Amino acid sequence: MVAIALIGAGGVIGRAIRTRLESEGHRVRALGRDVCDLTEPASCAALNLGGAQALVHAGGITEESARTDKAWAHAATGWQKVLERAAAAGIGRVVYVSSAHVYGTMEGTIDEATPPDPRSDYALLHYASEQILRRSGIPGTVLRPSNVYGMPGDLTRFGRWALTPYGFPQEAVAQGRIVLKSSGLQMRNFVAAAGVADAASQAVARLQRTLDVANVAGNDTLSMRDFAARVADAAKRTLGADIALDIPAATPGTPLPLPLRFVSRDGAKAGDLDAFLCDMLRALAASKES
Repeated sequence: MVAIALIGAGGVIGRAIRTRLESEGHRVRALGRDVCDLTEPASCAALNLGGAQALVHAGGITEESARTDKAWAHAATGWQKVLERAAAAGIGRVVYVSSAHVYGTMEGTIDEATPPDPRSDYALLHYASEQILRRSGIPGTVLRPSNVYGMPGDLTRFGRWALTPYGFPQEAVAQGRIVLKSSGLQMRNFVAAAGVADAASQAVARLQRTLDVANVAGNDTLSMRDFAARVADAAKRTLGADIALDIPAATPGTPLPLPLRFVSRDGAKAGDLDAFLCDMLRALAASKES
């Protein structure tokens, strides 16, 4: 049994990690914004992590927060203060949930040996968080999942609708159609939040002397147009709704994306993408009616 401090316990990934770790008998202390607000580094400077043996950070930068004025404080300055407190408390391992987007274009074969090439603010800030952890000298694991899916705890407070696993079902229920901004030939790997939690549990259990990187892959890799069709099919089966798909034709002469093969050294994590889509569509439909 390990005493673990957890940042981001209220998010989809954080909730899954907390559930998994507590089911294994670990003692988990959730670090809410009341005790450590990463966007306000001064609030983290006096953080008491005494008694914790490990730290898991599942509250990193999001696509939405990457565009705010406090993004750098969240990803870098505040995180550095937390790591300083972790070092002072003698914490011996850290797990940071990053993103596969640090690799850049999601095409071809991507494994842990693929060089990072962060191209968006979101990816660049995650990579900064990784490097600040590396510089701290505290051993542990950086997890790089691809597109994560899992039911939010409260739809009314959920704010991650820009993410494909959530945005497509929301469009289907709200508008009766899914509109793609491109031809939808680009591919993405989809991994369940429970799979990320499994990877976090494995990382906490590993005793190591350095910082390593582990991809977290799911067993579903789909093009955006195929994912849209899968959402439409789930809506038909679950809600009896016919969802229109608005998919632009590929521009003549545009090179086709390379097929994606997102590889994890630990193998792909099991997950039920169809069950998630059905649950998500039902929840959205119920919310719309209320």
